[in-house]
Amino acid sequence: MRKVLFVMVAVSALVGGVLLQRAIDPQDVGYDFETLDGHAFRWQDFNGQYVVVNYFAEWCAPCLKEVPELNQFEQLAQQSDSISLFAVSYDPLTTDQLTQVKRQYNMQFALLNPAKTQAMPMDKPQYLPATYIIKPDGSVTKPLLGEQTAQSINAAILQLQQSF
Repeated sequence: MRKVLFVMVAVSALVGGVLLQRAIDPQDVGYDFETLDGHAFRWQDFNGQYVVVNYFAEWCAPCLKEVPELNQFEQLAQQSDSISLFAVSYDPLTTDQLTQVKRQYNMQFALLNPAKTQAMPMDKPQYLPATYIIKPDGSVTKPLLGEQTAQSINAAILQLQQSF
């Protein structure tokens, strides 16, 4: 009887300790990323959807050239419940710098706030521009490298839908 009681107390203490650690763990902020407009998300929030993640840099001419196409794709994505678009600065810009870049180049899609991004489901690309598509099951495609159009991104998603 004493052994059973001891085991129950030990297990309770262990579970309590784990829960307490999670509650006070500074690494677990409750989100994987936050957009510049303050919306926080976990990647798992997008299970069942296609998520397009575009890496860009202000010094990358093809990246800036594709901004109007990404704006057009964002309009298409907003009409769908199953597609989202986010952009990530390749360079470590401050929130203020990134806000200025977004305004200067009329980026009408969500940008990830570098100060509030905890986790990315893909490695940082070696070449720009690079566009990844996260499939509904959470797996990530190889990047679409080079300048993309709204049509090329949409075609890539349609191809994935046919093979999914």
